[in-house]
Amino acid sequence: MKRACPTITELLAFDALARQGSLTQAARELCITVSAVSKQLASLEEFLGQSLVIKVGRGIELTTLGRIYWQRTAPSLRALETASFEARANDQSNGLLTLASVPTFLTKWLIPRLPNFRKRSPGTTLSFSQHLNANDGIPQGVDAAIRYGSGQWPNTRADYIAGREFVVVYSPMLFRSQRRTKGGLDLSRHTLLHHEQAAQAWPHWAASQNVNPLQVLAGPRFAQYSALIQAAVSGLGVGLVPLVLVLDELKQGLLLTGVHGGTQGSAQSSALASAQVPLMLDQGHYLCYAEDRLNLPIFADFRDWILAEGRR
Repeated sequence: MKRACPTITELLAFDALARQGSLTQAARELCITVSAVSKQLASLEEFLGQSLVIKVGRGIELTTLGRIYWQRTAPSLRALETASFEARANDQSNGLLTLASVPTFLTKWLIPRLPNFRKRSPGTTLSFSQHLNANDGIPQGVDAAIRYGSGQWPNTRADYIAGREFVVVYSPMLFRSQRRTKGGLDLSRHTLLHHEQAAQAWPHWAASQNVNPLQVLAGPRFAQYSALIQAAVSGLGVGLVPLVLVLDELKQGLLLTGVHGGTQGSAQSSALASAQVPLMLDQGHYLCYAEDRLNLPIFADFRDWILAEGRR
């Protein structure tokens, strides 16, 4: 019977070659000779009936077809590596979990808490892949994704972690640059900073403060909260952000929040007073995964841990 797929040896050689861009480096990674890599590549190209690479100087480059083929086969190879790693560990309580995560939540919330998870599950290794776009499904080889949104994604279970509490934040330099008003910071004098995936955050805040929503629509948009928070720290404007993402900045005094300089002003006041109480929105950070992942003990343990951390 004629085979329908290339051999794993051929695919591994092609994968190493695509990542390294060099026959010599690919051979070194695989611990085989350059000649052996060339033979595996030639065998793969013969099987497909297509050229996958071209020589450029002393290195190689993928053809258009070669790059498409690599992008489609590489995730399967990573999945095989992960499954093999777990099987060799011979212990379902240990192994590798691969997560995708929005960058700001990963660096500012999750990573600082991971030492606690390591103490709880010393045999589990966490690996992080590129975060997913809004409409992406969870790719093969990724156990779960931490996503930001309303919690509604097709064919995916989503458990809320944290991030529904929003606070107005601004640099101390903005507050020092104006006279104190009865309502605190006069937002009408400053640029409002917006997050692309939280378009309704400022309008919701305006409604809670009896402020005309038209007064809060203008201002630059940011794709990531890390950039928005840094802009606020630098005094470029006033942000409305999830409280869990700015705890360190508030503690260090890099950002201020709440009312300063007196009691709350009237709704008719020209000052747009920042709220003392966090604004609750129907969006946040969620752990997203396929239902069958719960059958994997190390994932179930991680899920229990991260949801408990979110409740603290």
